[in-house]
Amino acid sequence: MFRVVTVAREYGSGGAEIGRRTAERLGWRLVDKQLIETIAVANHIDRAWVERADEQCSGWWDRLLGGFRHGGPELFIGEMDDIGVDHDTLQKFTARAIEESAKAGECVIVGRGSQCILQHAADVLHVLVFAPQEEKIERVRRRHPNERDFAALLRRMDQERLHYCQEYYGLDVSDRHLYQLCLNSGLGEDACAEMIAHAARASQQGVPASESGLSKSV
Repeated sequence: MFRVVTVAREYGSGGAEIGRRTAERLGWRLVDKQLIETIAVANHIDRAWVERADEQCSGWWDRLLGGFRHGGPELFIGEMDDIGVDHDTLQKFTARAIEESAKAGECVIVGRGSQCILQHAADVLHVLVFAPQEEKIERVRRRHPNERDFAALLRRMDQERLHYCQEYYGLDVSDRHLYQLCLNSGLGEDACAEMIAHAARASQQGVPASESGLSKSV
């Protein structure tokens, strides 16, 4: 029985919006940008910094330089903001907040490596949303009208998310085996949200997703 849905997404695929519509259909909580505010307040961190550092990890150069600032590289764990919180510590806060949300149940969690953090939880439905390149470019064009190279932006953002999960969880988030459901958002955001909600509802009724009319990958 699924009590939680995680939505991993290619940048520009509309996965965040699909997650929101899924939560709306199920009557569950949406855990997305709200997580930034939760982490900032709970850990007394500047919200703007948390938003900038969201789904990013420290590079080896940041750690090395910071190590010399703090008495040696072996003592440093990331690039710090003004109050001493680094990307690595932020990742721990994020993972803890996701675990607490999943424990409470009835929520849709978007990104932040949630499919990795909750990979062994039997009550979690893991979804991957992807899209044709031209559709992703059209979405980011509306979001970043001053951007010159949309294809490069898509590659950079996807690479950052890939690196984040490889660095902290040792997993390749493009591996389809991490997910029960892979959806092409070219089908439409409402259609995708309805299929995810249907899979979650079917599990609550004791019907395996494989027997509910949904294939592994759509």
